[in-house]
This record gives sequence, structure tokens and C-alpha cells, in this order.
Amino acid sequence: MTPRTLNKRVEALIESITYESFNYTRRGLFEKHKLLVATMLCLRILLRKKKIDEIEMIALIKKEVALDPPHQAESLKFIPESAWTAVKGLEGVKIFSNLISNMESEALQWRKWYAEEKAEAAELPRTFKDISLFHRLLLLRALRPDRLSGALI
Repeated sequence: MTPRTLNKRVEALIESITYESFNYTRRGLFEKHKLLVATMLCLRILLRKKKIDEIEMIALIKKEVALDPPHQAESLKFIPESAWTAVKGLEGVKIFSNLISNMESEALQWRKWYAEEKAEAAELPRTFKDISLFHRLLLLRALRPDRLSGALI
């Protein structure tokens, strides 16, 4: 076998074994636990394939909040204080390291996005327009937890 075909074969085996393991495991689960196990498996796969960082996964699970958030700019007063602490906590994720300064420079676009009834489907402001769905989920978790269930469906 060539190294390329060996890699393809190993990938196919990993995918098959993962699917069969999940399929076998889900039969013994209560209905309310199936989504939880599927999410855990999905996050592990994304971590192993290096599509997300461990810090990003922890940010999704724990929703880091800043204990001492910075002063909220007047242009961003539309964001509730509880969400503001989560925004500052989200700055620990690499892609969101300058989130607050970007929000201040594009305050009108962020206000429009925040006011959207379906924020999970609305277009994000220019700076974060092309982020992945996972990173979009992190933003929703921090800023619009009321819309999080709609994003998962």
C-alpha cells in the first residue's frame, strides 16, 4: 500500500468505527441524553481534526465571563450588562481578541445585528462576516443566548 492509500484507509476505518460506536451507544441511551452524547462526540472529532482549539470548546461549554469588565462605551449601551461580561470573556478566544474594539468601531452594525429577531441567521458586521459557524455559535452564546436554540435546529 502506498502512504496515500494507507491514510485514506485509516481515515475510512476511523470514520466507520466512530459511526458504529455511536450507533451502538445511542441504543442504550435515554432520548434526552442522545443529543448530549452526540455533541460531546462532535466536539472531540473537531478537536482531534484541529478544526477548533480546546480554548474555543471550553468557551462554548463554560461561557467565560469577565469578573471585572471594562467600561462599556456609550455606543454599546444596547448590550445588557450580563452579555457585556460575556463579551469580555470571549476575548480569550484568539479570533475574538479585539472584539470590543471592533464592536466600538462598528457600533451601528452591531446594534442592527443585535436587534435582529433571528440573529442566528442575520449577517454579522463586516469584521466578523466570514467566521465559521462554530465561532458564530460562540458569539450567539455570549450576546444572544435567547437565540441559541434556534441556531442549533
